[in-house]
Amino acid sequence: MDDAPQGESSTNGFDHTNAPPIPEGISRNTMEDLPFSLVIADAQLPDMPLVYVNRAFERVTGYNREFVIGRNCRFLQGNDTNPADRQLVREALEAGREITVDILNYRADGVPFINRLLISPLRDGDTVTHFLGIQSEHPTDSAFAERAARLDEQLREVQHRVKNHLSLLLALIRLESRRTTDAKTALGVLANRVEALNMLYDEFSRSGSQGKGSIALGAYVSRVCSALNMIDGHREVRMNLETDEVRATLNSASQVGLLVSELLTNALQHGFADDEAGEVAVRLWRDDEGSNACLQVADNGRGIPDGIDWPNAGNLGARIVRDLTGRVNGEIDVETGSDGTSVTITIPLSALGSQEPDA
Repeated sequence: MDDAPQGESSTNGFDHTNAPPIPEGISRNTMEDLPFSLVIADAQLPDMPLVYVNRAFERVTGYNREFVIGRNCRFLQGNDTNPADRQLVREALEAGREITVDILNYRADGVPFINRLLISPLRDGDTVTHFLGIQSEHPTDSAFAERAARLDEQLREVQHRVKNHLSLLLALIRLESRRTTDAKTALGVLANRVEALNMLYDEFSRSGSQGKGSIALGAYVSRVCSALNMIDGHREVRMNLETDEVRATLNSASQVGLLVSELLTNALQHGFADDEAGEVAVRLWRDDEGSNACLQVADNGRGIPDGIDWPNAGNLGARIVRDLTGRVNGEIDVETGSDGTSVTITIPLSALGSQEPDA
């Protein structure tokens, strides 16, 4: 059960007519009827030749037992078999220990397949007399390959966005440090922004595991709101969430998540006094025409002070809201008064890369 390029094995003068018996206690009839490929190699003969293969092995590999018996099973390997995998098998055989490895094999017609190989030593006392090999074909069909390619593409997308978002966070940290000397407040704001992105990657990982290249924006917005509500700690302010099914790409979802973070943080920090009771409502819905998604954060707090044209004039958070809204081609509508503030951002579904909701 060694590994070397195809064509280098031989029977080493092995006498097929006088093959060593398989180990005692193993029923040949039982092994013949097994649904999986099974082989036995003699560990005490030079080059560890195969002394038994069952019918499933012949069916999987295309080799008949007359060709196989007396040969080391390296004949299954080829030029593209990973040398590191061969070395793992070789070391396990030399040490007389069990091993499981996925290794590239070739059928008799030259077609490659991934073989999940389990090798286990059979002992007589302390002496390894034989090795038992069990093989199962690992999936390599087109659907498997397409899924792997899709996940690889999503991984590259995530890596690209992580780099961009870390750059954005660095810029926000620098701006925040220049704007305020209150370290606790600044760190709280930054924690909200980081948490929004953390929720995004968590949601995207879940969607990716289901073979989707987009995320459910409503579920993501709900998670961001719940997390930020816990972080901010306004225990007397009740939060209501209402979301429709809207899908979005990772990039556009990141903008929306940060928008929710800024709007919600602004409402909680500036709409209410520290121990004041109140309510914040977050809604995400499709408009009647079905061409836009509408994001609304509304509170029943004290409203925006007179003379401040938010978000055209305001703090860093207002600047961030304007920038993020522009990135998704959105429009901002603000209503404020003594009974609270409502901010509605209308975003074209095309800018979200939105698809129809799943049936």
